[in-house]
Amino acid sequence: MNESLTYQNFEAGMEDFEKLINRKLVYIDKTSYLEDLLHRAMVTLLLRPRRFGKTLSMSMLSCFLEMNYLHPEDRSRPERLFRDLAIYKNKAFCDEYMGRFPVIIISLKSAEGSDFVGAMKSIMELLGALFKKYAFLAASDKQDPSYVAALIRRKDICLNESLNLRDTVNMDTAIAIAKSSLKLLSEMLYAEYSKETVIIIDEYDVPLQKAKVNGYYTEMLDVIKEMLGNALKTNNSLAKGFVTGCLRIAHQSIFTDINNFVCLGSSNDTQFAEFIGLTKDETASLLSQCGMESRLPDVVAWYDGYSFAGNDMLCPWSVLNFLYDALSPKNDCTVFKPQNYWANSSGNDIIEICMKHPDSSDLERIENLMRGGSETITLKTFTSYPEINGNTSFDTFATLMLHTGYFTEVWDDEIVRTEKTADGNSAYDDSDIVRKTVIKIPNKEVLQCFLEKAKSIFSKENPEWIGRALEMLNALFSGDAEQVQNIITDMLMSFISIRDASVEAYYHGFMTSVLGIAAGTAGQGKNRINTIKMESQEDSGNGFSDIILSKSFEGKAVILEFKKCKTGTPKAFRNMCQEALKQIEKKKYEYRYRASGYQEIIKYGIAFYGKGCLVIKKTDEPVSE
Repeated sequence: MNESLTYQNFEAGMEDFEKLINRKLVYIDKTSYLEDLLHRAMVTLLLRPRRFGKTLSMSMLSCFLEMNYLHPEDRSRPERLFRDLAIYKNKAFCDEYMGRFPVIIISLKSAEGSDFVGAMKSIMELLGALFKKYAFLAASDKQDPSYVAALIRRKDICLNESLNLRDTVNMDTAIAIAKSSLKLLSEMLYAEYSKETVIIIDEYDVPLQKAKVNGYYTEMLDVIKEMLGNALKTNNSLAKGFVTGCLRIAHQSIFTDINNFVCLGSSNDTQFAEFIGLTKDETASLLSQCGMESRLPDVVAWYDGYSFAGNDMLCPWSVLNFLYDALSPKNDCTVFKPQNYWANSSGNDIIEICMKHPDSSDLERIENLMRGGSETITLKTFTSYPEINGNTSFDTFATLMLHTGYFTEVWDDEIVRTEKTADGNSAYDDSDIVRKTVIKIPNKEVLQCFLEKAKSIFSKENPEWIGRALEMLNALFSGDAEQVQNIITDMLMSFISIRDASVEAYYHGFMTSVLGIAAGTAGQGKNRINTIKMESQEDSGNGFSDIILSKSFEGKAVILEFKKCKTGTPKAFRNMCQEALKQIEKKKYEYRYRASGYQEIIKYGIAFYGKGCLVIKKTDEPVSE
């Protein structure tokens, strides 16, 4: 690594190891893990959250192992790439492994589509690139003629941009190609070089996630299961297999029956916990080389907090983006504020679904997490990619969000964890043993994702929220206290905030937000005389009312006074409502409106406690002429 770094040394999202080294971009040296990783198992599944560098790690592994196909004894390429890295000091290991193997590497992160046809088209494109790379095998006299014919035919099919996969015959052909091509290529490479092949499959679960969302999960599962099974289970030409993803799909025969298989997840992977991601020491070293040592507390607060088997880790995507921006000539790196890079790297729809969950106890758990608290969950095993909707259990939500990086585990010696199996795997990966753990939101960056989603849900941009707010407004002016109470209770149950609900100001802010949206929406349109005016804590009578809504065109006003109960008993609710109504009368909040000729004034005393409320109404009858 360079001794002194500038913004030109950083490019977050660079996933090609060779390009990264050639362009002298920052690389945190993880090569010291290669020897143990290659000796660990025949097939290794590495699970880490998104944006932690799985693809770059697999690209590095491929560059280290892959031979020169035209000149197998020429190892100048890996020597050039690795000579300044830790693994190069291990001469015996490098002599045995560096540049010695045929390698097939494929990333499935782009294998998606709005339907199965689109997804299969993308898989054909990925396989077409592999067939094009290994097309030279067709000219070899070491190859079985039938394999050569198969390679040429498959290459032509995969690279045919006009291929119509809506035709059943063509789709069946594409599915057969997808299931068997990795094995076919490995067998041809073995025939050519008498060396078993290393197969690397990156982001294997992305096609399954996209398929679940878009309704073709069963078809895609069949393809991925057979593709991995043929390549990794029944393949005598396999030297080693490496698979990465965020989530392990168990009990679907994707990984069962594989000899010498190990799953290294963020919960159980103690040996390789720091292989993918940034440690705090690595981050501090980076900042030091940038002359930004003083910014470590900011970087830790925003991007740290992940725990992999008890090891604190930072998200490299976010740290590298921050350093690039902070070092940019247009910014002052000593004061540049950390940004939320995670939010823009992928969709955060799962947060929105969580926040619209109908179970109030689950919403309270989410709110507690947003306040900085922790929650105990039962980890779920998934027999298919989980369907996420408003009825999904909190434990399922939380397990998925733990795997994808929205939550992290709290490691504490007092927390009882499942015993490890003989190969080091957590039992929950392969069985239905119940395993509990404690989770939290890892850092400010991810917390901001939750907060931004909350703003979008509970705002005028959300038709559902506007609809409920308008219902409340109409109920207030029509004098329907019971309906007002029901709507407020429903909205409180789904309102996510990190403000302090122990004080009255929390509820005042909530009501001001809701009614402000409703009043502004109701006042839109060509007929501006219909505008509803809202005043919050304005000078009125002998004091400051909480909220007053008025319709000058109808001569009607609504006065709201809020009280926070000390307990949630029915008596406490009633007493606080009556106290609120007495305050309205004593302070003469209606005086200005009565003096202006308003004919009807409805007064509400509203008492709150937790997620509940009571609404009591008093109406001043129209003044007779």
